[in-house]
Amino acid sequence: MRIFILLFFAIALAFGQYKTLDSALLNGTKQVDIVLYGHYMSSGGGGYYANNLYGSNRFLGNTGLLNASVGLGYTTGFYYNLRVAISFRASQGLLNYNDGAKRYFYNNTGNEILGGSSVALGESFVEYFDGDTAIKAGRFQPISPWINHLIDGIWVRNGSIQNLVIEAIWAYNYGRVSYYEITKFMPLDKTGWFNVGLRYYFNGDQKDIKNSSYINGFSTFIPNVFATAGIRGHFATRFNGGNVWWLGADLGFAGSFEDHKSLKSFHNNTFLFDSKITIGYKNIDAMIGYVASGNAGMGSLGILGVGNGTQADMSSTFYTNIQPFFVWGGRAIKMGNNAHLIYAATRLGLLDNKLNMYFAYGATFFNGSSYYGGNQKNLMQNEFNAMLEFGITQTLSAITHISSTHFSKGVPNTLEINAGLRFMF
Repeated sequence: MRIFILLFFAIALAFGQYKTLDSALLNGTKQVDIVLYGHYMSSGGGGYYANNLYGSNRFLGNTGLLNASVGLGYTTGFYYNLRVAISFRASQGLLNYNDGAKRYFYNNTGNEILGGSSVALGESFVEYFDGDTAIKAGRFQPISPWINHLIDGIWVRNGSIQNLVIEAIWAYNYGRVSYYEITKFMPLDKTGWFNVGLRYYFNGDQKDIKNSSYINGFSTFIPNVFATAGIRGHFATRFNGGNVWWLGADLGFAGSFEDHKSLKSFHNNTFLFDSKITIGYKNIDAMIGYVASGNAGMGSLGILGVGNGTQADMSSTFYTNIQPFFVWGGRAIKMGNNAHLIYAATRLGLLDNKLNMYFAYGATFFNGSSYYGGNQKNLMQNEFNAMLEFGITQTLSAITHISSTHFSKGVPNTLEINAGLRFMF
């Protein structure tokens, strides 16, 4: 995927590089969307649970809201080797389950703005690309199964060696700016979060995740807090006509080594193991997978979120996700200690891809967590996620997300529904 991004930039640079500043400014791309959506949650237990040890938390309880959200962004063309992007998102709460109509800025869920009013800076950055090296600085979301937030930082990639991409990321703040959630941006300690990684392609078409094989090694760390190291492999091939059937497998293991003297570290070192097999036929893909974590759950591996980085484009994240649940779901596998998740998921594109659907079902067995249950043993939670997006016209679509946990043991069941209309132009 990273080599594909570099190849894409190379093509864009060859055909879209401008020699005058006016040409670069006038020949960029705009991103505008208007979303009217509602969110409903019903839960057998209420309160806040921590996403990580850096101030991110989320509300769990009975609530509902109706919001309007507008996103506005513009990315210039390349002026020689540089381009600039800026975006904003505004959200206005119209109705709230508990408080009725809202007209003022407020935080109704701890440090998150849901069902209230807010204006936030979205993806905004300066980017350099010369054909081999890409450098992005500002606010953006890196392409990574370990990151589902925006970061304020720097991302450097180099593909000058054949079949190899070297990358490094530094993030100082993290948060989320989307139609369904606007959060404060929280600092990642005094020095920030660091990532270094290598990806080597040894077979297939590097631009096609369904017909390529690669191995990826990485390490992340915050000095004097934690250090992680991991390796992941992806193997996929097309067969029986090339564009009809394909088969893939993914395998990964990562460890988190915590500095127990730090208040921001977990009490135990831990690990995360994941594996899955995927098969596809035309516009239908299906997978089965298994995820397991250690004594501290995902530990510091999950500090920036694991899996499903964007709900607006499930097709791009379906193949690389470590766990299958939505950003707001999967609490048991994300927060559970000694957790074991068995799951199945499928993605379908029907009616010439006007109707896109995503379904995931899994059972997680775990022993307590920051989510719920304290130090209890033998907890269990089953979860179902569904996403449906129907293109009414070329610019208007209807979106629905459904999350349901059920048949739980020792933890509350929840039902969440997020649905609305999105107008993009």
